[in-house]
Amino acid sequence: MKRPLALVGFSYLLALTVALFFGERLSPYFACTASILFTIFFLCKRFRKGMVLSASMLAAALAFSSFSAESSRLSCVENLHGLETEISGVVVDLPYNENYRTCYLLEVRRVENHEFPTNGRILVYAKEPIADGPGDCVEGTMRLFLPDGSTGAFGQRASLAAEGVYLYAFPVDEGAISVPDRENSLWISILSWKERLYDAADSVFSRSDSAFVKALLFGDKHELSEEVQENFRVSGVSHLLAVSGFHLAVVTQLLTLLLRALRLPRPVCVLGVAGGILLFMAKAGFSFSVCRSGIMCLTLLMGECCSRRADTMNSLGLAVLLLCLHNPYAAADTGFLLSASATAGISLYAGRLQKALERLHGSHPLLHRLLRPVYALLASTLGALLFTLPLTLPLFGTISPAAIPANLLMMVPSSLLLQLSFLTVLLAVVAPGAASIAALPVSWLCRYLKSCADFLSDLPFASFSFSGREAFLWLGCALFLFGLAVLLGRSRPKFRLTGLLCVILFLVTLLAHQISLRNVTSCSVLSSGDGISIVLTRNGRAAVVGCGGYSQSPVLRELDAQNIKELDLLALVSGSFEEGSNAGHTLEKKPAAILLCDRESLANATLLNGSEKAGETICCEKGYTVSLWDDAVSIERTEDFVRILCGNEKILLWPEKAEEEKLPEDWKDCTILVMEETPESLAGFSPDYGIFCMDEDTVSRVWHMDYSFLPLATEDGPIEIRIGEENTTQVRREL
Repeated sequence: MKRPLALVGFSYLLALTVALFFGERLSPYFACTASILFTIFFLCKRFRKGMVLSASMLAAALAFSSFSAESSRLSCVENLHGLETEISGVVVDLPYNENYRTCYLLEVRRVENHEFPTNGRILVYAKEPIADGPGDCVEGTMRLFLPDGSTGAFGQRASLAAEGVYLYAFPVDEGAISVPDRENSLWISILSWKERLYDAADSVFSRSDSAFVKALLFGDKHELSEEVQENFRVSGVSHLLAVSGFHLAVVTQLLTLLLRALRLPRPVCVLGVAGGILLFMAKAGFSFSVCRSGIMCLTLLMGECCSRRADTMNSLGLAVLLLCLHNPYAAADTGFLLSASATAGISLYAGRLQKALERLHGSHPLLHRLLRPVYALLASTLGALLFTLPLTLPLFGTISPAAIPANLLMMVPSSLLLQLSFLTVLLAVVAPGAASIAALPVSWLCRYLKSCADFLSDLPFASFSFSGREAFLWLGCALFLFGLAVLLGRSRPKFRLTGLLCVILFLVTLLAHQISLRNVTSCSVLSSGDGISIVLTRNGRAAVVGCGGYSQSPVLRELDAQNIKELDLLALVSGSFEEGSNAGHTLEKKPAAILLCDRESLANATLLNGSEKAGETICCEKGYTVSLWDDAVSIERTEDFVRILCGNEKILLWPEKAEEEKLPEDWKDCTILVMEETPESLAGFSPDYGIFCMDEDTVSRVWHMDYSFLPLATEDGPIEIRIGEENTTQVRREL
């Protein structure tokens, strides 16, 4: 067995992923099955050679058992859903603002009359500040909720459990929350130092540059604009804003150069770099991706101390194993999975791809020197993309071809920016005047990176949707073909032929997917919190009805996934301030031929500025009727209500604070009711589906009522309604 730790680590991780997918009830049965297989493989001489199968089954049995035990330990949390109870805990992270609330991460010390997992955490959303910062002890009555209704392998509940967060909490009365004491610990001291670094960054950089530097250095994207985050995501370089191996490798290299420049003894340099790695991991919040990289770097340093060279795949396997042993829900952290997969791809195939690229220009020495760094970067990008594709397709349903030029243009400047901003922030703590000068090149690099992401995200097919059954079919066939190629024997011609077949299959599947959507109207009700956001698409054209909710990002993300650059129509529904702001930001990125809104909505400066990107702005005070795409879709408004007619479907939108008496009687005859708030009475309504566009706190109060229709909630994910030419309708949700 050449790489035992890699085998055991990835077997353990794969088993945890399977356990997450099938749930805790089947985990004990999987553990028994894996144990039986381990015994068979260990005792049978035919399979004992190399111990590969035995080690894999043993790791899988331990993984299933640990997941089952952890799930049982957390079962007490489900009993707290919907309860109002007295809670005491300690703030263990820096507060931040989200969805117009202040968020606090609370490590629970006591839940009145109920059990709670040791060191378990809750995420508190407060309308008013309830604590000053980390270390504050908080006590008060709160209403508890489980994170959304999604219990899938990568649902919000599982991903938050990976961070040790088990419940959402909403104070019943912020004024009644008390802070009786304050705790001090090493972690609280680290957070205080982190807060000081935040203040230093704010003092030397502009607001936008400071937010970008915080995202790059600390992985904190709460202050970074939604537009910048979306540009990086569409361009395929969002990993630059998530602290991981790239960031830690750059910082490690910088620390090594600085300590060696001081001519310190080698053991002192190694200890200094190791200490720097641990501090960097701490300031990044010990996220799984940065811990994975940190363990690998520490293993490499340990090998140097022992005059041994650490194997990359074994180091990666060790890091994966340690993190999964610490928390069985680590497999639910998508950042961790993508980080581990990308590292494996780079380790296994980047070198081979680089050699293949270098053979393209022959043995010309000058070209070899000039292009070698480019080939190295391109090979690493392709290796990472190849190994993360089986994850990104089922998880996100998009492919970003722009990732290749984006990484070539942005990786080296990002490395330089990371080092300069790191030194500038440290300098700002001790010498603010000198830091102001050093901040100039940092600002230039920030502008360059944001401009690159903005330019690349606007390119045609920078990112496109490839999801659903077609994506899973192609992915399954591709994995089968590569598995068959491995079983038939390793040879370059077989792998080349397999790769070519996968590309042909991908193009055929994509073409078939586009043909299947021809003359089909898609109505996507997006997950945007407490507000209605609907994207209508047909034959490559699009319209947006409503931009409610916490942000414009869900709308832009859906439009980018459909490769939509311009809108035929953008119509506001509620006329709220948040909807006007979101619509203005949407128009900045996606100009519309027609903007429909109330005259009062244009008092919003963001919407007024965005309206300049609209071909025509029409203010409709009472109502309107608009037909789109050869009368395939009709959008009507009367008073507070909006109705979408398509085929046999009548979709009624019920905005917040809508007055029911103003609703025409014939409009009650709808097939789908989309609600921002529930009507006082549903008498006269008989829809097939009711869609609640509400946040977690609101939807939990109405979810368990008895309805004559099938209730759905956008909080669990976007809902797509596909209406075909033959008046066939599909209501879809990707799990």
